[in-house]
Amino acid sequence: MNLAKRPLYNLCMMVISVNFLAAAPKLYLYLLPFDNINNEQAISWLGGGFADMLTKEMTTIEGLFLRNQDDLENIMNNRALLLKQPRDSRNILALGKYSRKMDQIAVDMQFIDIANWEELDRRQVIGSYNNIPQLNNELAEVVKTVCTPYLPQKKTTKKIYPDFTTPQATAIPKTFGDRGAVITSSIDDALIELERSMDFVIGARGKPKEAPAKVPVAEDEWVVDINNRPFNEPTPENVNNTALLEQVLANLMDKPYDVFLYKPTYVYDEDVDDKMITVNMRVDYGIKGDIINDMLTSLPYTGLKQDGSLMIVHFDRENFNFSPELTKNISLGNYRAVPVIRFLDKDGIVMAIILDTPESRWYNVSSNKIYFIPLHQFSPLVDFTMGGWSLQVALEDVEIKAHYSLQMSIKEVDRISRVSLKFVPEAELGAIIFPHL
Repeated sequence: MNLAKRPLYNLCMMVISVNFLAAAPKLYLYLLPFDNINNEQAISWLGGGFADMLTKEMTTIEGLFLRNQDDLENIMNNRALLLKQPRDSRNILALGKYSRKMDQIAVDMQFIDIANWEELDRRQVIGSYNNIPQLNNELAEVVKTVCTPYLPQKKTTKKIYPDFTTPQATAIPKTFGDRGAVITSSIDDALIELERSMDFVIGARGKPKEAPAKVPVAEDEWVVDINNRPFNEPTPENVNNTALLEQVLANLMDKPYDVFLYKPTYVYDEDVDDKMITVNMRVDYGIKGDIINDMLTSLPYTGLKQDGSLMIVHFDRENFNFSPELTKNISLGNYRAVPVIRFLDKDGIVMAIILDTPESRWYNVSSNKIYFIPLHQFSPLVDFTMGGWSLQVALEDVEIKAHYSLQMSIKEVDRISRVSLKFVPEAELGAIIFPHL
């Protein structure tokens, strides 16, 4: 090695070592104000108090970095920020909620891995309202216990740099043995490089990354050739992601809801009408939990925003190929469906229909054959929006408790054999309902 270039070489090695040390993994803990479950005003101050106390306690822990509500929203809106963190870093969201019963304060804490939205741990602490400091200490110990396994492990390393000594020039090997050692080392390096190249050829190490072709135009100018492709042309590398997306979207469009259908109850009041009975029907609607989990864990989304029970997920064209058919179905709203409840006798003849729809035109429809009741208690919990570059999926994770009622004669009630509920696309309602009216 040229002695004149030796100081520059040492400087480069120093920079590389410093960068390596700076890339140590970190634990990011997102602490939000705790949720006051019963909205009790007298203890509302504890929501921010618990968060402030934990922030103070956890600040001194080495390798742990605290984040707040704004940092969480930034991560949710731009998941690419996770890629900019040091390798093997962890992001944990600490959610707390509390309530009071007599003199006791019950605090429930849930710890979630933001990378895949899985629950890491769940703890509960119960303390006295008259001894909040003790309750704070117990909460701090819980958070430390949960976070400790995810903290970067300390490594005992040797000194990076030797003690300072007067620099001395390295002598050039003069003996035959010294020169032979240098030649042997060079041959070993060449063999390693040859072996690496052969592994790439046979595919043992995958395919080497090809740098963009650079064409020298002038002595001080370089140009990168770009092969443009049409904006909407599918890309082969997105085929697998697109197949997963289509599968999840098919479940969201066709069967997104969990439904619990209760048996009807009957109310008879002979003082009002001794020939009629009021039939009450209760139905609970909700989003299937596995659909949300599949979407968040199996698909590379570019944005995620959560506001209470509302969750909005963004997918863009960099990762997916949006087909014209999918774009058409979303733009026309073909995925929208509403519940149709039918009361049938033992022969399968429809006796009554309850249509739960926001479409006002159905409220003017009546029938002389069956009981036809149009209502509006159900609201869609899934919505899709297709833009020029991305697909937005909005999910509302709530439970709708709908109560339906209609009056039927005693003889008709005796004929009821079963109740059927089916989600029917809005465009197909006429074909399903009109034949019975």
